[in-house]
Amino acid sequence: MKNLGPFSRLLTVRELIHLNPDFNPLEALQLLTPKQSAELLLVVTLPAHPDKDVVINMIFDYLTESPNEMKFTEFLSHLVMFVQQGNLSCSSYKTLFNRLDLAMATASPDVVSSIMNSMMALSQHIPPGCIIYSGQCTVTATNQTDICVGVNSTMLQLHLDSGRMNGSFCHFAVEEFACASLSSLKAMDLAAMLACDRSSNSSSSKPTWKLLLSKASRVLDEALDLLSNKTLDPKNPVLSMVLDAIREIRLDQLSVDSLNDPAVIQLWFNHRLRPFLPAVSPDFLSCLTTKGLNCSTYQHILQILGSLEPHMTLQRQMLVYTHFIQVFLTRNNTADVSCSLNINNSGEWLQKNLGGFLALASFQDLQTLYPKFSAMEALPQLTVRQLAEVSATPGQLTAPAQVTMVTKHIPNQHLPAFFDEYSPAILGHENMFLPAVRSAMLQVVFDRANLSDHSVGDSVVLLWLHNRLSPLLVNLSPSHVAPFFNILAGRNCSTKQQGVEGLNSTISSFSEVTQQEIYNHIIQTLRGPIPLQCYGDNYNQSFYSFLERSFMGFQFPNLTTFLSLMPVNRMHQLVNSMPPSALGDFLRRPDVVDNNAELCVIYDNYMQTPLFLETESLPAVVRRPTLPCVWPTALSSSKRSEVNAWFDRRLQNYLAFLTKSLISPNSTNTTSCLAFQKLVSVLGEYNYTDADFTLQDVFNTIKAYLTSVPTLPRCYNDKDPELNSTAWFAEYIGPFMPFLTLEEFQSLGSAQDIQVFTVNPLNIALLNHSALPPNLTNYYTELVYLQDSNFNPLFLPLLCRCVVPGPAFSQLTSEESIIVLHNLTTLCTDLDPQISAALAGNLGDGIDATAISALGNESIGMSTGQITMIKPQDLLFSLSTLSSVVGWNAGQAKTIVLSLMSSGLFQVNSALSLFQLGSLVVGIPSTTFNSISGSQLISASKDPSFLGHLMTAPQIVQQTFVTQIISMNSSSEMIIENVPDDLATEIPRVLLAGFSKTFSVINRLNKKKWKRQQAELFFDVIAVDTATETLGSPNNLSSSVLQGFTCTGVRTIKKVQIKKLIKACRRTGRNKVKLVETQLTCMYNYIKVDSEATSFNLYPPDMLLYYDYSLVPQASCRSYFEQLTDADFSVFSFALSYKLSALFANARSCLGITSTSLTEDNISVLGNMCCTLDASYIENSDPSILEKLKNCPSLTINQVAAVETLLLSGKTPYGTPSTWNEQTLRDLGTLPLYLSSTFYDNFDKKTKRRFLRYFMRVLRRTGVSKEMRKRMRREIRKSIRNKSKRSIENECTVGMISQVTISDETFPFDYDDITQFNCCLSATTVKDNLDAITGKVDDEEYLTIVLSKLKEAYSASSTIPESQVQVLGPASRVATIDDINTWAITEIDTLSSLMDSSNGEWDPSLAKAIISKYLSKEGNKLGSAELNVIGGTNLCSLDVNVLKNISQESLKNADALTLSNCTTEQKKELFTIAVQAFATSTRSQTVPATTYQLIQPYLGGARLAYVQNLAASNISMDMPAFTSLNESVVLNLSVTEVQGLLGTNLADLKSYENQTLVQSWIRSQRQSELETLGVGLVGGRADPTTTNPPATTTSSSTTTAGSGSSSSTTASGSSTTTGNSGGRIRADAGFSFLALLALLVASQHILV
Repeated sequence: MKNLGPFSRLLTVRELIHLNPDFNPLEALQLLTPKQSAELLLVVTLPAHPDKDVVINMIFDYLTESPNEMKFTEFLSHLVMFVQQGNLSCSSYKTLFNRLDLAMATASPDVVSSIMNSMMALSQHIPPGCIIYSGQCTVTATNQTDICVGVNSTMLQLHLDSGRMNGSFCHFAVEEFACASLSSLKAMDLAAMLACDRSSNSSSSKPTWKLLLSKASRVLDEALDLLSNKTLDPKNPVLSMVLDAIREIRLDQLSVDSLNDPAVIQLWFNHRLRPFLPAVSPDFLSCLTTKGLNCSTYQHILQILGSLEPHMTLQRQMLVYTHFIQVFLTRNNTADVSCSLNINNSGEWLQKNLGGFLALASFQDLQTLYPKFSAMEALPQLTVRQLAEVSATPGQLTAPAQVTMVTKHIPNQHLPAFFDEYSPAILGHENMFLPAVRSAMLQVVFDRANLSDHSVGDSVVLLWLHNRLSPLLVNLSPSHVAPFFNILAGRNCSTKQQGVEGLNSTISSFSEVTQQEIYNHIIQTLRGPIPLQCYGDNYNQSFYSFLERSFMGFQFPNLTTFLSLMPVNRMHQLVNSMPPSALGDFLRRPDVVDNNAELCVIYDNYMQTPLFLETESLPAVVRRPTLPCVWPTALSSSKRSEVNAWFDRRLQNYLAFLTKSLISPNSTNTTSCLAFQKLVSVLGEYNYTDADFTLQDVFNTIKAYLTSVPTLPRCYNDKDPELNSTAWFAEYIGPFMPFLTLEEFQSLGSAQDIQVFTVNPLNIALLNHSALPPNLTNYYTELVYLQDSNFNPLFLPLLCRCVVPGPAFSQLTSEESIIVLHNLTTLCTDLDPQISAALAGNLGDGIDATAISALGNESIGMSTGQITMIKPQDLLFSLSTLSSVVGWNAGQAKTIVLSLMSSGLFQVNSALSLFQLGSLVVGIPSTTFNSISGSQLISASKDPSFLGHLMTAPQIVQQTFVTQIISMNSSSEMIIENVPDDLATEIPRVLLAGFSKTFSVINRLNKKKWKRQQAELFFDVIAVDTATETLGSPNNLSSSVLQGFTCTGVRTIKKVQIKKLIKACRRTGRNKVKLVETQLTCMYNYIKVDSEATSFNLYPPDMLLYYDYSLVPQASCRSYFEQLTDADFSVFSFALSYKLSALFANARSCLGITSTSLTEDNISVLGNMCCTLDASYIENSDPSILEKLKNCPSLTINQVAAVETLLLSGKTPYGTPSTWNEQTLRDLGTLPLYLSSTFYDNFDKKTKRRFLRYFMRVLRRTGVSKEMRKRMRREIRKSIRNKSKRSIENECTVGMISQVTISDETFPFDYDDITQFNCCLSATTVKDNLDAITGKVDDEEYLTIVLSKLKEAYSASSTIPESQVQVLGPASRVATIDDINTWAITEIDTLSSLMDSSNGEWDPSLAKAIISKYLSKEGNKLGSAELNVIGGTNLCSLDVNVLKNISQESLKNADALTLSNCTTEQKKELFTIAVQAFATSTRSQTVPATTYQLIQPYLGGARLAYVQNLAASNISMDMPAFTSLNESVVLNLSVTEVQGLLGTNLADLKSYENQTLVQSWIRSQRQSELETLGVGLVGGRADPTTTNPPATTTSSSTTTAGSGSSSSTTASGSSTTTGNSGGRIRADAGFSFLALLALLVASQHILV
């Protein structure tokens, strides 16, 4: 009470014990509710009281003492409720029933009824085999002494003795009679006394009555006879005691046989004891069952008791049933337990064995008492209650017909009583009964209860609905829905509602069909005849709530039906009667939205839609169609607050259902600017996982929106506060920037309009996305600096900084530069050198180790001048950084290395020191390697990183490196083992002879890179079949080795192997074998008569150029030309260039080309042959010809003009000139190299600058010559000058040139005015950045200024130091002799850099001056290294007396020199040295092939005798070598000697017959001897014995030009091309001048 008070009644006993484990409910029974008491009795087990019987007795003791019968009755109802949860033992059940029996003895009639009902309910749960009641006889002890203590019988005795009782027997107490002497008592007196109606206070006790009747035994029987016809009050407590005493005194004395005698039974039970039997006691009945009665006797007694049943109280009737009938019929000591022998049916059994007490038995009891009991056989005998029990017992009724049979015995007026029993009994257990049976029961109600009659009141109907119909509605049949609603029809709204509620209570059992029927009837009820009659006219009531009550748990109307229930004229009021919560509840119903359009009707009518969307949460299936309904309203919002409300609150949970249609331009193009801003923001954070649109779709919508108005940019108005934000990109494109391409970006508005947005920080923040295309970020950054040229790059995203104009970084402090350097070097690839230069420049002249560490790879931005200011200690400390920098120019690297070496802090003398220098290796003076042992260099060369750096060093450095390695061991095989593969090109040719044919040698040779002149020397070793077999096949020979194929090299190889080698040379791409004309003609000579000669796809395309076209089958001619598609047509020498004309003429014939307009197919087949076409073909052909021209190594001026004409026509894929942009230039591939200023006039300066910056990098990477780059820049510069005026200012107006300016890839692009270049370039800048300047400036005018500024810088000393001379580059070519005299040229590195042919050809006088200045240094000479760097062309500028100083060893170890420019005297001198250098130890007159190959470059100075020796040496000299011989020597060679000299190349003599020297030789020979050669040479001298010269052989030659044909006659053999008629024209024979002229005229358009 203290802790819970009155609230304890709200808890269960278990919960109370859980709260307080020490709580003992038995100590607090007075505080427990009846429910808690019932729970305690049945459910809870108390550890302190394990004996449940004790608990039962204590509870009953307390409850039966209480005056509150209601509390006891309530306890009984809870007891029945909890019985299923309990687990009482049989003993506990006996105790419980005993206490109930005792309670019933003193209870009021109402309580007795409750007790009996409870006992019947409890009996259903008695454990199997447990017998509550059993037969037993009690013996009453009678002790007269004890009984008579304090009893005064004197007065009674006087009256008895005197015989004057006079009817006063009832005035004396029973004890007085019992204690008196009854000898004088008469039978009539005893009868009178027994008939007294005594109260409970005067009824005495059973022992007293036994004592009394025992004393009156003599008159007892007579007295009973006297009373036999009397009716005594059964309520008189005396009767039961008298009856019990008589049983002990008389019946207990009878034998079993006597008791089973019908006469005895008749005497005693139907006569003497009859008046007392209405008050029969439990003991009497119980004992009676022990007397061995047979079934007949039992049935006889039962019949007698049954006749007295009307006089018995209900309690006495129950006692007869429980203590006599039940006990007797459940005895187990007889075969006929249930007394069913000779019974015909269950009805007869009931009559005999239960008689008038049948009504007290439950149907379950009947089944227990008579297991074979069949209710259907006893229906007439059964009470309504029992019929209800039968019906409520699972399995009893199995068909509707049985229901009919049962209910036939129930009068209509008793139907309520029947269903009052039946319905509660099956409630909760409906599924245990067949639906058909329950349905039949319900049909009985519909047929007989007359509930649809309006005369039956609503209260009666409600009683049926609440109590009787509920379980019958389970599994309601669809056919019963209509009768049920007929009951409700016309009833008041409350009754209708309760009817639906009744159905709703069992809805889970209904089939879908039934539920649908109910739903349909509810709909009908709502619709009429008066629509919404029960809703009324009060719109304050939510229409949804009304329908919710109407439909309960049944299918709620979908949206269409929902709206259809609303009268049209009331729709608006009804829709708005619903608060947002109600509408939300409605739309949250499953599958409620069946029509999206109807949903929009709701929202269109609903005035609280915004509030609804904000406050109510709807399921996804409803939110999805909701969005299209409200989307237009959201998008049309024009106030920022309203826009925010829509997107931030109202549509927050709906935006996930955006569709491609909703965000499409059709839906959004009319959106307000503010709403579109918000839409972009929302979609930027959108989850696209389940969307049917992508980020790209959103971007397409944004693009369409922003470009759908005539005035761009859309949604920007600098005068409107809401639309004047320059954060335009952030607001209208936002996170969709990554989808923006440059073209789309440019479509948003003009650059002038857009650039105002670019500097806005919010817009700039959008650039922090790696997906943005580089050209877009580049363009954006460009606009930034158009808007603000001084915009701080620190305000830009890191990736944008990579393309910020370099000068913009110049504004940064050194500290900021250090920070930016870290970011840029981490993120940027291929950083603009201008940026590196600017950042390095910001560090000033005080660069130390810390600054170098920060610069990292961007150290290349330091000028040479800055580097010279760095302390050697800092350079050494930073060596690990500097050595890993990629991109040093020669000046930078040399300055660093020389600073380190000159300081003494670092010496380059070992492999380790080379490794430490890393990329700075390019700056090591070549002479330094001479001081490093070869073994150290070999060790260093095994490091891939070092070798990679070395390969970028000047060639003189590479040569010196290899020379030093060779000095270790000069044997050929050790050389190829020691020298790295990539540096094998620097091995002197003389050392590449005498190889063995072992696998290791062959394998090493095959792995290395070679020059053609090198590979020729060992080709006869590696190309033989035994050697190629070790490699697998000739196809495994490297392209580097295969380029050594020559007729000299293969002269001793089997022809089968030669053909394999030729086929192995068919390679494309990077692996293409680079072959020259002499090799190709040699190859052709070997295969031309082969059966596979027409299998064109087997051979190198270039070789096919030299085919005898007459051998090409006409049917295969297209195939032939298709194989020529990738051939290099530039391979033709001038001497054989006439073959080009024949090739195209034959191609025209084969392909049916009759005009200068080539089709795409023609062009596809011709391929690289297009490079030979003249302007008319280019102008008139399909535009695809441009793609072929991109592959050409060069184009003529006329070809370029034709390309430009075609491009300007606008008929190419590149469009009209007005559409051209930087991408156009890029797409043109290599063509911009050749195009003129006229073409470049179509591009603005900005576009040209951007393209040039890109293209120059491409050209350097692909190795395009400086001369070609120079020409292109000149044309671009010219196109700029055409549009600008030449400056007359003598001061710099463009901007002073600094290391940043020079670092621009396009420098000096912005200085197109030479005057400005001169004014803006200082001598100091030239001095500090010479290498960088000469690496970009190529125009002679500009270079002249550079050279003059350099002289100015060193005017004080009048000598330009060697370090600067070494980086003069192309500037050296504009020098004069006076300039050269100021140069320091003492080192071979300087000589090498000056002689670099990539910077242009030298004027012989200048070359001579340079070489002479070098040689003037003591110790310098024309060694092999010098010969290699000078080259043959420049060597020819020297006087003969200088050449004489070349030693044999120097020439021997030098590369092959080209001496075509040398005079005869120079050639002879060099040949003399070469003969001695390459002399062999043998005295043979023949010349070994190797010696011939080595000396071949010098044969121009050979004497006749030497050449004659060659003729006898089987060396197969090629025609270029032959024509390079001294003319006097050639003219003195006989036909036989020439034949021996040319060997397998003899056939080529015919091809060269028009060459001047060859013609001279032919004319010097007799014709008859020439004919012995068999190659068709004509024009020789007549034989002395012949009077008339032989007639010249002529033949017709037909060519095709255009659509016509013409004939020409040649005097030089048979040459045929194929015309339209299919005839053949020989094309491989030599042409005379007239023949060549005729062919040129005929073909008209072929370039030679």
